[in-house]
Amino acid sequence: MIITEVLFAILYANLLEYAIHRYLFHGLGKDSSSMFAFHLREHHIISIQNGFVDKRVSKKELIGIVVAIILHSPIIYIYPAFFYSISAYGIMFVVIHNLLHSHPKIAKRFFWWHWNHHMRNQNKSWAVVIPITDVLTGTLQEKTKNDC
Repeated sequence: MIITEVLFAILYANLLEYAIHRYLFHGLGKDSSSMFAFHLREHHIISIQNGFVDKRVSKKELIGIVVAIILHSPIIYIYPAFFYSISAYGIMFVVIHNLLHSHPKIAKRFFWWHWNHHMRNQNKSWAVVIPITDVLTGTLQEKTKNDC
């Protein structure tokens, strides 16, 4: 039962990461008056200008993870392993995303899909942690021999 909760939580969290990134940050974020515009207008521009590097820790990103954990907190009473797993995934997202944008060589070699999202095609490869939903939806930017 616990293994099922953990696996389902990983899939759910990955789908949520994909949807937020694709539809909020890149969809609604195209409108300069949107609360999600910071992603394209700050993070993507800084990353492109600095060869993927963006050492700023986004307060909005941190707030978003905290809000997501709070919104999912009632689940702890029914499926605690699910709640702890999605919370861990959210924390991993923040840690991994910030690590990658501070160390582009690690990103290019081990998280090539996120590297490609910023440096090759910002309309593909929406996941950061693991590209499960990108594979399932066909939105994973292909890996090339230069991506290692």
